[in-house]
Order: sequence, then structure tokens, then C-alpha cells
Amino acid sequence: MPTLKILKGTNEGTDIPIDADRFVLGRNPDCHIVIPITSVSREHAQILRIAGKYYIEDKQSRNKTFVNNQEITTRTLLNNNDRIRICDSLFAFMDPPATTAEGEGAFDDGGEESEGGSTVEAMLTQSSHLLLEQQPAERLRVMLEITANLSKTLELDKLLPKIVDHLFQLFRQADRCFIIQTDDSGARLMPKLVKTRRANEEENARYSRSIVRKCLETGQSFLSDDASRDDRIQLSQSVVDFRIRSVMCVPLSNAEGKAFGVIQLDTQDRSKKFTQDDLKLLTGVANQASIALENAKLHADAVARERLKRDLELAHQVQLSFLPRTLPKMAGYDFYAHYESALEVGGDYYGFIPLAHGRIAVTLGDVAGKGVPAALLMAKLSSDTRFSLLTEDDPAKAVGKLNKLLYEFTSQMDRFVTFLAVLIDPASHVVTVVNAGHLSPLLCRKSGAVESPITKKDTSVPLGIDDDVSFKACQISLEPGDNLIVYTDGIPDALDVRGTQFGLKGMTTCLGNPSGATPKQLAERLVKAVQTHAVGRSPHDDITLVSFGRTVGT
Repeated sequence: MPTLKILKGTNEGTDIPIDADRFVLGRNPDCHIVIPITSVSREHAQILRIAGKYYIEDKQSRNKTFVNNQEITTRTLLNNNDRIRICDSLFAFMDPPATTAEGEGAFDDGGEESEGGSTVEAMLTQSSHLLLEQQPAERLRVMLEITANLSKTLELDKLLPKIVDHLFQLFRQADRCFIIQTDDSGARLMPKLVKTRRANEEENARYSRSIVRKCLETGQSFLSDDASRDDRIQLSQSVVDFRIRSVMCVPLSNAEGKAFGVIQLDTQDRSKKFTQDDLKLLTGVANQASIALENAKLHADAVARERLKRDLELAHQVQLSFLPRTLPKMAGYDFYAHYESALEVGGDYYGFIPLAHGRIAVTLGDVAGKGVPAALLMAKLSSDTRFSLLTEDDPAKAVGKLNKLLYEFTSQMDRFVTFLAVLIDPASHVVTVVNAGHLSPLLCRKSGAVESPITKKDTSVPLGIDDDVSFKACQISLEPGDNLIVYTDGIPDALDVRGTQFGLKGMTTCLGNPSGATPKQLAERLVKAVQTHAVGRSPHDDITLVSFGRTVGT
């Protein structure tokens, strides 16, 4: 008679005979085994005797029932030495070998004895005991060899063929082997390796999607000695078309227990059948293969990350080559620039473009978004800006030409660019500004005042939103000692550890009384203040600024 051995809990070490067709475990004093713990439900679980077999099912308890550390959600067949856990109590189901017939375990999805002519041998959870000691010595030797060999390689292209070769050694009756994985979403099946025992038949070999999907969805291993007569797969057309007879399919699972693929073995000869012991052994191989495949994937991911890191470092150097390497020289003016990307590559841009009549254009742009897409658009912005300003004398029309050049690409990428063009005329000391959706510059007067000289009415939409836009230009006169600072939103948007923005107020406070300060001093003061504000946080956005002004006495 089967018994429950109490491994942990009240009356530890006691053997309780299961002498009823319905044997209840719970907190209720009327239960066959009483577990006096408040976390245990009144009737927590029950063991049922059906046609000489024993099943356990959870009675919708709050804290669930576990068999071999796997939560049970349906009626589950119990095998000798299965471990049952209810909260902190642990039991072992002991069933003497004399009562366990070969092939025990045939049941349908409801847990009752199969009646529909099904030739199902067993369905086992992946955590079932492998009982390798019952396997022939040759199988045990091959199993140990598999374990050793799978630990020696991290390359998937070499690993998968090794797994299949070992499987054909273990299962002499197998005609075909499939290793199938799912994509990241789990929706698409991707055969990684197909091998047949007879040469040159791989191209026509097909697996049963019904069986594979059932294995993936339930997380259970699947065994049938004749799939063409198995009620569980409802006479799948693929089983008929591909002449699948006896079949085993076991899940490949990651450390969290989520199935990411399967191993399927099948035969095409009715005389060749897999057994319950074969399924146990294949489950063991799948456990080892899962670990090896996960390790190989982690290794491949690490290699890919390192390659990406090198590529991004190269991209960073390439992107820096689009930015000015030196500051411009203009009599009576000083210049300074600072650039800092939040990631290896960013979407901020600035440039100095010499124009006719001794003028210089200071340009600044901020591509929406971050990373590689923003960096690629920034590279185009750099070249198109130079072309537009050198071929169109009117700055407002030049920005309009730039907008048309960018629109063809931004409309497809769903991106835009805020942009500022500032033309300095050293003869008149007048600065012409065209603002395309960008932040207003800050004008630091010699008198000590700090103001935003560009109003909203002087600001047009960002570049790349519409290809038919007219841009406006406005002018600012610079006196000796006056400085103008243009910047991207990484400065006012910088966050501290509490999530507070640096803001325009922070900028004007930092600049304080700018009288007598050089463009470099003003810029360095501002950058230092932003860095101090953002201590303890990762960079929120790219930071770019350009400052320039008339020297005193000019």
C-alpha cells in the first residue's frame, strides 16, 4: 500500500498509509493528514486513487501545492519517491515497486485513464527523477560523455551537432531528431538542427507543430508509442503526412523554468517504440543541453556586446570628426565650445562655417532621440548645413534649403531637428539669428544683464517636420564685452538625484553677473554648475554649447 512519509513537519519521519480513494491534506481536523499552520488551506490538496494509480491535485489553495518543486495546476500522476511540498511541510510519496507496472502513467489531459485507443506511454514533468541507475551501463556511459562534452564548447554551431550525435547513440530506434527553438516573442518556431539516421533525408524531414506547441505550452515532456492514434493531438495532419509513429518531445528550459525550445525524436516504423525509461533519459539529456545552450547564448551575447562596444567607440570617433577641431579666428572676437554625449554616440551638432566677406556662421542642432539613428542624422545635418549656408547668402533661405534636404529622410524616420544658425558680421558687429524650434540663446551683456533675445514669434518650427516652411531671421547688436551663448536642451533639462531640472533659472543664476567674463569662463562656469547639479545620476542628454563675444576695446 502506498504511503506518505513526512520528511518535514509535524510527526517528522512517520509513514502514513494512503488507505482511501480520496486522501485529503489540510488544516481542517477532519483531513487525513492535518497540517496545523495558518498558511495551509482548510482542504489544501487531495490524493485520488483511480484505477490503481494515484494522482494529486491542488484544491484551489492560497499558497499552492508543489510536486518535485513544480507547482501543479492540474491532476498530476504520482510516482514512487515524488516529493510533495505544502508550505513548509514536505512529504515523500512511497509506492512499492510491486504495485508499479511497466508503462504506468498513461492518462489523458484530465488525469483519468485513457479510453480512446490512445497509445500514450507517459507525460512527465521536466523535474521528474531520471533514475539513471536503472539504465544500461552503455546508456549511462553515453550520458556521462554528453555531460562532459557539452561543457567543453560555447559555440552553438559546434554544440548542436554534438547533441544530436549523442542522441542517436542513446536512442538506436530513432529515425529523426529535431532541435527547435522559439524566437524572442515565443511565437515563431525556428528549427536549429534537423538530422536523420538515413543520409540525405534532412531536406524532407518535418516535425509535428502540434506536438511541439503542446510541449512548449504545458512545459511537459511528451511520449507516444504511435502518434497517428494518439487522441491528445487529434490526428494532426502533420503526423499523418510525415509518417510520425513513436515520438518523444521534451522542453529546453532556462534557469527560470521558461521553455525556449524542444528536442523531438521520432520513428517512422511501427515496430520501433520509445518507452517511459527513454523519456526519462531524454529529459536528462535535455536538462544538460538546456544549460549548455543557455551558456552558449550568454557567451554569444557577451561577444556581440563587446563587438557593439568596439563599433560604438569607432562611431564615437567618426562622429567627433564631424565637429570642429579648432576654434575660429576672428579679429575682435573670442570663441569657446563644449561637447559631451550622453551615450557613445549622440544627436547634438555644432559647427563653425566661414562665409564670404569675413563672416562666420555658428550653427547648433539637436536631433530628436539618442543613439545610432540620431548620430546618423547628425552626420547628414553636418554636411547639409555647410552646403546650404555656402550656396545661399540669405541665412533664412539657407535654413529653408537645409530643411528641404533633411525632410526626405526625417519624414521616413519620424524624427526632427531643432536648429539654430547665428551669422556674425565683424564689420557691423551685428549677429543674424535664424531659430528653427531651438532654445533661445542667452545674451550676457557687459552691464551684467542676462537675457533671452529671441522671442517665440521669431522662432519657426523644427527642421524635418514640413518641407514647405518659411524661416525668419532677427538681428542682435553686440557691444564690446557682450557674449552670446547657444546651447542644447541637455543643459536646462539636466536632472539632480531628486529629479529636479537645472532649468533656465539655474542657468541665469549660475551666470550671475557676467561682466568682464570671457566666453570660455562663462561656458566653463555653466558646465561645472550642470555637472554639480547632476551628481549621482547618469547623463540625461547630450550637452553642447558654444559661446562667443566681442572682446573689450573693439
